[in-house]
Amino acid sequence: MGGDWLAARCDATEAAKATAADPCETRPLPELDALAGWGSVLALIAVAVLALATVRPFGRRLPRTGLLVTTLVAALVLLCLGGQILLLGLLRVLFWLTGLPGWAGEPYWALFAGQLIVLAGVGTLVVAVWSFRRRTGSEPVDVEASRRWFRRFGWMAAVAPLPYAVLKAVWALGWPVGGYVESGLSGEHHWYSPLADPSVTIPVFGSLCAIALISGLAGWVPRWMVLTAGWAGGVGLLSMGLPAAVTTVGALVGLAELPTAPGSADLWVICLTYGGFLCWGAALVGLMAFYQQLWNG
Repeated sequence: MGGDWLAARCDATEAAKATAADPCETRPLPELDALAGWGSVLALIAVAVLALATVRPFGRRLPRTGLLVTTLVAALVLLCLGGQILLLGLLRVLFWLTGLPGWAGEPYWALFAGQLIVLAGVGTLVVAVWSFRRRTGSEPVDVEASRRWFRRFGWMAAVAPLPYAVLKAVWALGWPVGGYVESGLSGEHHWYSPLADPSVTIPVFGSLCAIALISGLAGWVPRWMVLTAGWAGGVGLLSMGLPAAVTTVGALVGLAELPTAPGSADLWVICLTYGGFLCWGAALVGLMAFYQQLWNG
């Protein structure tokens, strides 16, 4: 309503932002224009109506395909707007809780809570659409085809994170590659080693989990746990990779700026990093979709 309740705060003394006209990279809420302010409110109300249409009788009067496509597009837009840095926010909270010398300072709780709420909304919206599709015209599941695609997406989910993990390990070892002049995390936090760097170990662990899932070695893990972790990881990675990929393409055609500081890394590093997030997230989403289809079938 024009106030600043729960507005995100930041540390204006950070050296990297000390010379910026607006160190917190934000404006008072009363100055937001109609599109960014009330326009977003009305858009969210429209999304709520779409969600209700999947579970209320009036939704049966709407074109089925149009409702499915529109709702999924709305979920994707929400994902890109609200969840693009959730994984980094989770790591910041982890470092703050454990006291490890990672990100300095207290997490931006209001921003982090907003991202969690948006991602919860995206998740429940997708579940509602999935349920609506099954209730209004599900087709028999081709088990053999689903198994083939399950394995294909599994191998993609196993391979996609490895180039990024190798690049981060090279940086952590102190080798400047791709125009990156610092020695990665090892230059800032000397307690790190390449194998202890989360940006190396998490992708490798995710790759091993994908292999275990498609090979049957993870059969002892509860299915709800696999689905929760897989969907959360896929959605989070898509929310990080898709906006950066769109921005990079826009920069190549002169319509936007690259999603990183000028000169900090070569273009191929940006494409490998954010493109890797995008491919990894898409592979995980596909893997979970066919895993769930085989489970329900």
